[in-house]
Amino acid sequence: MNPDLHTQLAEYDRAVALSRETYKGMTSDERHVREFAGQQLAEHAPSNRTDPSCTGCDEAPWPCTTARGAMKYADPRWN
Repeated sequence: MNPDLHTQLAEYDRAVALSRETYKGMTSDERHVREFAGQQLAEHAPSNRTDPSCTGCDEAPWPCTTARGAMKYADPRWN
């Protein structure tokens, strides 16, 4: 597996997990951003783990622009 692809898939998995996570004191804005990012991640998931294409972009290469953006929105390290 390509090292970049391995990193991107790990970031995707982390973003999916974070999009479902809540914590005490979480603002409603952050909750909505994570929920929206989770929806985008589900719609633009990789087709497989060896040579993925985007399931939401008519088989375009994965990660697509939407998936990359959603990974950043879900991750508090980028916000």
